[in-house]
Amino acid sequence: MTQTKVTLRSIICHPLLSCAVVTPVAEAARRMAEMQCSSILVEDEGQFVGIWTERDALAIDLSTPGSGLAPISRSMSSPVKTIHIDTSLGDAALQFRRDNVRHFLVFDETGEPKGIVSQTDVVINQGVEYYIALRDVKSVFRRKLLILPGGMLASKAILEMGQGGFDAVVVAAPDGGQGIFTERDAVRLIGSGRSPVTIGELATFPLVTISQSSSLYQARKHFIEKNIRHLGVSDDAGELLGLISFTDILANIESEYIRELEEALKDRNERLELSSKHLRLAAKVFESTYEGIFVTNAEQIIESVNPAFSTITGYEAHQVIGRKPSILSSGRHDKAFFESMYKALARVGHWQGEIWNRRRDGELYAQWITVNAVKNDAGEVSNYVAVFSDITHRKVVEEKLNFLAQHDALTRLPNRVLLEDRLLRAISRARRSSKRLAVIFLDLVDFKKVNDSVGHHAGDLLLQIVAQKLSSCVRAEDTVARLGGDEFVVLLEEISTNLNISLVVEKILHSLSQPAMVDGRQVSVGSSIGIGLYPQDGQDAGDLIRNADAAMYRAKLQGVNTFCFHSEPGTV
Repeated sequence: MTQTKVTLRSIICHPLLSCAVVTPVAEAARRMAEMQCSSILVEDEGQFVGIWTERDALAIDLSTPGSGLAPISRSMSSPVKTIHIDTSLGDAALQFRRDNVRHFLVFDETGEPKGIVSQTDVVINQGVEYYIALRDVKSVFRRKLLILPGGMLASKAILEMGQGGFDAVVVAAPDGGQGIFTERDAVRLIGSGRSPVTIGELATFPLVTISQSSSLYQARKHFIEKNIRHLGVSDDAGELLGLISFTDILANIESEYIRELEEALKDRNERLELSSKHLRLAAKVFESTYEGIFVTNAEQIIESVNPAFSTITGYEAHQVIGRKPSILSSGRHDKAFFESMYKALARVGHWQGEIWNRRRDGELYAQWITVNAVKNDAGEVSNYVAVFSDITHRKVVEEKLNFLAQHDALTRLPNRVLLEDRLLRAISRARRSSKRLAVIFLDLVDFKKVNDSVGHHAGDLLLQIVAQKLSSCVRAEDTVARLGGDEFVVLLEEISTNLNISLVVEKILHSLSQPAMVDGRQVSVGSSIGIGLYPQDGQDAGDLIRNADAAMYRAKLQGVNTFCFHSEPGTV
């Protein structure tokens, strides 16, 4: 059975918003803003004689008194461009590009108007197959960029946009941030009648950006998920290069890809699972993307894969065709995870997320995957198309960055940020359970001499040894942190008496006083310790650490390898 191509009939959803030719521009704009429409039809004696769109709003000179009261007939576009309701999405995309418009009035076989279709509707409703052959953002984004100061009057900015052919401009805020002002904002302003007003007051902050090396598929995902129509494009250093819109995506789709992909959709249910024609067509369509792709039937049996699939997973096509995607399973996801995925596919027709899978050689890897259900004319699922990319390296980098953000790079111990977080949680638990906790502040004595005498490398090794000794002196549930230099903090939870704390501290003093071998040399350092107790020495993390620090300085005055309680000076 040949699959029928998707037409405009299945995606028409916009009502026919219309007004009379004498309607003031401001009134028409107000109605568009209320209905969240990007266009309004202009009617005269029962006939549609024109259309007024967000692009036409840029021709309104708001600095001229009474400009919003002018009849809409003066600035509308005429005649209205029309398209048949049974036009395929691919042909509609070509007609948008050929006629250089962004809206069509859709009519049926009887000539009755049925609604408005926009370029955005076409881009959103094209199936995944429509996009897998697209290039990266860098190849299509608009290099012409207009950046205006947030303090500029909106009336002046709108004139500049209209004269320069911009449907959106970047707005520079005084604090260095960037936002975006679009045609839709201009329509809202015209409809509101506000004046004067700056574009900084109307712009949306912050400007959502995407890397120029990202795929157009990823850009489309941002547009849909964030419900926006423009994205900033940045280089690898984060510098803004330009803007990309739905229009840019549509305008840069190669017609040959459209025809090939439509042909692939028509023939997919006819071709045999392992036929050479299927393999040639799949390779031709799929080879242009670096993302892995596999197609299954409704029973989730793999029918085809692209070359990138084999590159990422290690499985050749013949090794997976005829089998289920579970062949890639890592075992890290439970039954509930996949049940949630299947429910989403059944409910909304697509699912997107992160999955850990296993390559053929057994290596685990992380992938970002989008699965879309493809339905036939009867509304039944005929296929599933999955597009995925390997994000393992990115996750490893993210994990390293997250670790370094909360840990000391030298000793691998928690840093001040993580210590304070754990201390806040410990205080909360202690408050609920009426327990006590202790903050032990430790400073190495004569550490500078070690650095000066045997070198900084040896000093670093000594700090690592100290970190190991401290960790071995406390329980696994306790926290040992390095604040920097030769300062360390130990957090003890659920303690009962000062005697218990003293035993731990004496253990620490004894361990640290033992000589350590560093680069073949025996090195010794002393230490001074101060102790702050919750709740008597502080109710929050900052007070406890400061009071333990103060107690440590008192211990220093008593000599090397001594300790003091903050609330009980001299206690040993």
